[in-house]
Amino acid sequence: MSYITSSDLLLFQNKVIDETEENLALLNSYCRAAEQEIKKYLNYDPESQDYTSKILSDGGELLELEAMPITALTAVTVDGEETDVTLYEYKADRPYIRMVDFSPFTKGSVYEVEYTAGYTDSNFPEVIKITALQLASLIWESSGGNLAVSSTSFADNGSRVFNNFTADRFLKQLAMYKRELV
Repeated sequence: MSYITSSDLLLFQNKVIDETEENLALLNSYCRAAEQEIKKYLNYDPESQDYTSKILSDGGELLELEAMPITALTAVTVDGEETDVTLYEYKADRPYIRMVDFSPFTKGSVYEVEYTAGYTDSNFPEVIKITALQLASLIWESSGGNLAVSSTSFADNGSRVFNNFTADRFLKQLAMYKRELV
């Protein structure tokens, strides 16, 4: 699934182009590149999918998973032995599980956690979609070679040209969704 398409980008940019297969493929590549940039920034893929994570426990009270928001916990095995998933809990907006009774995980044990995480069409944050469209627009505009170029002429000193092609200014608005790596 892709959460933005060439049609979304055309509407967002309010542009009319010759919608040939080649042009739409190019716009879709801008959309995919923007989604990849968001995935890299967030440190996880925001689209809903199933995961299996193997984690060597350090004896702490949390096991960090690779994606969020967690929407379902389907199986947990400890050193190859299946356990009851009702022994564990998670908060949807956090990338970890913990024991319901707050006891620590067994140090040195390998936990294999099967779960579903990410957003679906019905709950996908609009700010992530808009940011992706902003990034795709940057990529599209940069293909013309003059993105965010502005210049100022000074009477006796010539002119100055400023370029501002940076995705960071848009990605900052996703900070609340970012999974911090430790």
